[in-house]
Amino acid sequence: MRIFKLLSLLISLSVLLNSCSPKMYKIKGTCVDKASEGKIALLVRGENNKIDTVAKSNIVKGKFSITGSVPSIREGYLLINDRNKNLVPVLLENVKYKMVLDGNVVTSLTGSKEQNILNQYLGTRIELAKLLEEFLTRPMDDRSNDSIRKMYQQYDKQLTEKAKKQQSEILANNPESYASAFFITLDLRDTPLDELKSMYGKLSGFGATNPAAERILKRIELLQSIDKGNVAPDFSMKTPEGNILSLHSIKAKVKIIDFWASWCYPCRQLNPFMIKMYEKYHDKGLEIIGVSLDDDYTKWTNAIKKDGITWPQVSELKKWRCKAVELYDVKVVPHTVILNENNEIVGKNLKGEELENMISKLINSK
Repeated sequence: MRIFKLLSLLISLSVLLNSCSPKMYKIKGTCVDKASEGKIALLVRGENNKIDTVAKSNIVKGKFSITGSVPSIREGYLLINDRNKNLVPVLLENVKYKMVLDGNVVTSLTGSKEQNILNQYLGTRIELAKLLEEFLTRPMDDRSNDSIRKMYQQYDKQLTEKAKKQQSEILANNPESYASAFFITLDLRDTPLDELKSMYGKLSGFGATNPAAERILKRIELLQSIDKGNVAPDFSMKTPEGNILSLHSIKAKVKIIDFWASWCYPCRQLNPFMIKMYEKYHDKGLEIIGVSLDDDYTKWTNAIKKDGITWPQVSELKKWRCKAVELYDVKVVPHTVILNENNEIVGKNLKGEELENMISKLINSK
């Protein structure tokens, strides 16, 4: 009788321990080339939106595995051989994943239900990655050949159109899925406002309230804030003399925010044109505020003197980490934003004759 009681107790204890043990995820990978060697890392976006490396593994004789646990579904990225351009998105849950790697390209990654939904879209991204990899492995003469470049650009265009069609299908069939919101964020910075609003509008339930969806909403809010007709976000920065200057404190009939940098060759090439336009319209109500993406005070101020720039200049000397760059979603320099006397945005990213025509029209309006 005591033996039965002891067995019963051991069974109960075993069940209890198993129920208390944390669930784990395991990504088990194989390579098409069984002799492949290399390394792979798993990056995960945490609750604070920061992306951290949480696991690493060596690829040995074409095999590797990564194990860990997450408290709930997490957005992750697999980094193969430190090639940032080939980051592979993964919706991480405490389940088993199988992955197939061909060189630096992931050809297959299956596991959770959400990952399998995401895979419907990732298939085309894998094709795009293969296309890029193929192009980069061609001889330099081929990559410089116009006809070959155009051929690859045409392939890229076809695959991009295919990806957009897949996006629509996934959204229609899985509006409450985390994956539906997540794949939208993969191209968040390159998606126009109207398209972004349309896609977000098709999400529902958990699909519209998860962390990925929250980032989409924040992106929509940012783009709306700098849309034409809205009052330009104010910012304050130091001038070369160390004084604090704010955008809205500058009074003018027309203002141009000119994002530039001493290291930006196209910016420096445009400065003579900007100087002539400033001299022509400044007394009539034009003001320019230059926002430099430099991180070296001497190089910044030397460029101002050498180019003969006389309009107000500001900088945080933080390159792309500048607050104004974030506020105005600046992706490349030069970049211009045109404001009227009420600080309303009336034009963006205009250059040359197109820019001067708008300035002339605004200056001469009643």
